[in-house]
Amino acid sequence: MANAPDDPSTDPDEATTEELATSEAGAPGEGAIGDMAAFEQIHGLILLDMAAVDAYRAASGACKTPEIRAQLEAFRADHERHVRELSDALGTTLPDQPDDRGVCIRRYTELSAREDRTALVAMRGNEELTNSAYTSALASDLPDDVRRIVEANWQDERRHIRWISEEIRARGWELPEVPPTLAEAA
Repeated sequence: MANAPDDPSTDPDEATTEELATSEAGAPGEGAIGDMAAFEQIHGLILLDMAAVDAYRAASGACKTPEIRAQLEAFRADHERHVRELSDALGTTLPDQPDDRGVCIRRYTELSAREDRTALVAMRGNEELTNSAYTSALASDLPDDVRRIVEANWQDERRHIRWISEEIRARGWELPEVPPTLAEAA
């Protein structure tokens, strides 16, 4: 462990990112997950999926329409599964608290999601972020078994954003585009 055993400000059972990515042979970045960059990508996905769980909880709580609420709760369950699967792939335990990005995502959703429309608009933004993160992770050097998990999760993310976007469009909740002249004036 990187922490000194007599340092009261650190948890001796808490491994650093480098330690978690280290193989039993001891070489950083050569563990079961692949290189250090790939490990950090997957660890970032876990934290992002944890944030999505909290965001979906906030968004579904704001919804009055039962079918929208039920779908958002199903999407939350997908993110909970992603967290479990990716954590198992890393062989690591989950942090007790979200990281700063996770806190921001949760607070943004809590502040934005006041009813069905605003909940879906907030979650569309969150899903754009998760889709981008999964796309980025797939560009990393991942072992085949981890790549299969990430690809399956990415398909879930794509399904989430398609449903949310279609629901917004079908209900006429799409915000009008800002004309270029107004955008330039701002």
